[in-house]
Amino acid sequence: MAEVKKGGVFFMTNNELKKITLWMPLLLFFFNTILMSCLVEELLDATEQNYGFLGFLTPIFALISFLYIRKFDRENHSYLVRILQGLNCFFIIFPITVFMIFVLAFLK
Repeated sequence: MAEVKKGGVFFMTNNELKKITLWMPLLLFFFNTILMSCLVEELLDATEQNYGFLGFLTPIFALISFLYIRKFDRENHSYLVRILQGLNCFFIIFPITVFMIFVLAFLK
């Protein structure tokens, strides 16, 4: 599985790295979907605020996923990777836009 280099440092071969590259962005996509649903529900609901602030964590997870894909999937431009990158851009832009709208609404 992993080989030992001199000095005891582990490293993975390129084939092993390709096998594990997609699970991390998909896991972050799952978290982003849950957190974005919290934000959307908070925007649609007129009752007291419960957990809508968790939706503002999505840009952090999306940026981590975006950079992870850019670092490890440079040569792999499959359809799934393109969709994940597009959704990462959406998960970064949407909460920031919502925050800016609320800031502008309170400034008036």
